[in-house]
Amino acid sequence: MPPRWTHITINCSDINASVEFYTSLCGLTIVRDRRIEGRHNVWLGPATKRDEDPVFVLVIVQDEVKARLDHFGFQCDSRAEVDRIAAIARQQNILVEPPVDVGGVVGYFTMVRDPDGHMVEFTFGQPLKGL
Repeated sequence: MPPRWTHITINCSDINASVEFYTSLCGLTIVRDRRIEGRHNVWLGPATKRDEDPVFVLVIVQDEVKARLDHFGFQCDSRAEVDRIAAIARQQNILVEPPVDVGGVVGYFTMVRDPDGHMVEFTFGQPLKGL
């Protein structure tokens, strides 16, 4: 069996603000909340059945943010969901790019920033199932 993609880890300056962002806007749930030897990290993933681990998680670690990645992508069920998230982001002053339809495999999307400046894309119409 080939290697399997399981997680991405990012550092954050305020773990509570990051958990709030990724649970409220991205629909992720807390899979694990680990506090070991003065370090704090939280595993976030899609909602699963009780006692079932997700296939992929976002790990956020309370630590200095040294570098950002280009962006995360989340698939929405409708254009209306993309619009709803963009409206919330606009109210929170974290909207980077309002919803736009660029067609093709990219579809309809909006871009927002998380509390540490990481870009997050919310899209509708991409031919990816998502996790």
